[in-house]
Amino acid sequence: MILDILEKSKKENKIIGLNFYGTYEGFNCGYVLEYTDEFVILQHFSKFGTADGIVTLSLSDIKFVETDTAYLNGIELLIKRQKEILTQTFHLKSKNEFKNNFTSLFESFIGDKDFIIKFELDDDEVYFGFIEWCDEDYFSIINIDLDGAVIGKATFRFEDLKVYTVDDLECRKRKVLFEASKQ
Repeated sequence: MILDILEKSKKENKIIGLNFYGTYEGFNCGYVLEYTDEFVILQHFSKFGTADGIVTLSLSDIKFVETDTAYLNGIELLIKRQKEILTQTFHLKSKNEFKNNFTSLFESFIGDKDFIIKFELDDDEVYFGFIEWCDEDYFSIINIDLDGAVIGKATFRFEDLKVYTVDDLECRKRKVLFEASKQ
């Protein structure tokens, strides 16, 4: 059965996930380049859909094989849309435009669905989403998970916000997946 999955992956460049015994590192995902009844050579892809090396693995170390999961389908989409993910699209229009205070740039994204923002809080919690509203003390986001799905809304205090990042690689990845989930 596993050899049939490997053959299909090789013939169709179909992304599969290989999960291993005794590891917390999850799995390798990619498509099969070559295989025998003892090992497999996989074109590995990162969580951003970028080619991330050729991996040779022993079949005896594989606990199970995943196919057609939401995660793997997301990786296939990211592979196809590499240009969008790898290209930063937000740039400051003017260097003086947002110098007033820490939240000047932040406030310009209220209601904006073009950019997912990364929010790092004092307790090292990290959230991603769209800014829904803010006042002097609080801000609210539409929370986007790592697969691009809306998982609810969250409200935070500005005093707990350590860093916010616009249009980084993870934000762009989630945005591509978010847009695909709406179609």
